Amino acid sequence: MSAQFGLTSSSVNLRAAPDLKAPVIEALDPQEDLQVLDDAGDMWKVQATRWHPPVIGYALKSAVLVDQGNPQLFPRVEVKPGLSVPAVPPSIPVSTFLSWLDSGRESPWLPSDYAGAIQSGAQPSVGELVRQAISSHRSDWDAWISEITSQGRLGSATMDEWLVLMAGGRPMWTIRTERIFAQPSQHSAAPAWVAPQDVLRWTGHVRFNDQEPKYKSWYEVEFTKLDRQFKGWYKAALLEEFLLPSPATDLSNPGNAQTVFDLTHPRLHIPADPEIDAARAAGRPGLQYIEISKAIGKADVKHNLCGEFCAAALGGSDMIPFLRRWLTSHEPAMSILRNDLGTSIEDLQTMLDVFDKKYEFFRAEASVAPITPTYLRKMLDTGRMAIVGTGITNTGVVKWGSRIRHWIVIEDVIRVANSGWVRIYNPFKNREEVYPFNVVFDPSSRSAIGLWVDPTLPPISP
Repeated sequence: MSAQFGLTSSSVNLRAAPDLKAPVIEALDPQEDLQVLDDAGDMWKVQATRWHPPVIGYALKSAVLVDQGNPQLFPRVEVKPGLSVPAVPPSIPVSTFLSWLDSGRESPWLPSDYAGAIQSGAQPSVGELVRQAISSHRSDWDAWISEITSQGRLGSATMDEWLVLMAGGRPMWTIRTERIFAQPSQHSAAPAWVAPQDVLRWTGHVRFNDQEPKYKSWYEVEFTKLDRQFKGWYKAALLEEFLLPSPATDLSNPGNAQTVFDLTHPRLHIPADPEIDAARAAGRPGLQYIEISKAIGKADVKHNLCGEFCAAALGGSDMIPFLRRWLTSHEPAMSILRNDLGTSIEDLQTMLDVFDKKYEFFRAEASVAPITPTYLRKMLDTGRMAIVGTGITNTGVVKWGSRIRHWIVIEDVIRVANSGWVRIYNPFKNREEVYPFNVVFDPSSRSAIGLWVDPTLPPISP
């Protein structure tokens, strides 16, 4: 077989031969890069690339994540060049899908113009392709429907469960350290602990336990650690999808930050006042260090304008016109600006009110609603962006652990492994930048505070 990229799912024993009784030649860490060289029955022959020269040995297949491609049970539909959507969205309730399946109608989950193209004969029937997919897996489908019906979950199960089941499972990671349980209950024996750097495989099976006070939904999972293979149940609310890195998205390669997003097309209006050009010409370390006499009548350079820059960018405005409007609508604004004070969330809200922006307060906490790449993705997909508090160095590099607090705008995220790349607007440099998720947010506390905002988007450039 040709060599392919792999990743360890947890702590792994690398053995000298394809036998669990063979000597251990190295101990591998979770999420360690491998090259899979050959098939050896229940084991892979792998090359661990951490060392030079690389170490070659054997590891259990269940302990190594390899790219299986992206098999599609249902077709994807290209609604416009470069943009495709699933013919069956994973979040659809099974009961809704069943009603449609028996109706004979065309798929109702398509954009109206695409559905019109099907009616006119310009595009083939998507509904027919979906029904053919179910028909070709009829026995598996009927068995699964029988299973969730017997559990009383026909009204709560989603099509995502079926997609995972048919794909042979899905890699997942846990947002906090927790146990695998023998049964879908906290009162059952716990054979193993799983940490956030570990990767489990969700089989697609789900159980609902209404006797549990908090964690009622449970996923059946499989997990291999140090040659021991575990199978049990895990709290579904603690699990998120683990996305295998590719060479182009690997977080260990800093150069990928320059290529994972197209920064040549700004996602927001970047303020372009002459005062910003003057800050650049004066060699000030931060382009947010501008002189705002045209707004407040006092010719001092101000340094704590990150919140104001973020609000202006989200409102599609340059800085001085925005500050003038804010001064007339918020009485404390003059004191904040003249005394070069930092700003609070309440101040940000008054800034966004200048543009009649809709916003929503959010506070992420690990034990309640943690900040994760998947959470960001779901919220960004609603069309909103976020002003978030983080840290920054005195040279303008975003770093959550810094003692200097700083407002930025979260524009986009690409999920990778149990982390990802985050595209932000950094007012210190008055530009868009890209950072690893764990640089912008604290991966331990998974806490954050800020506002979700409906942004004013710049015109799409050709």
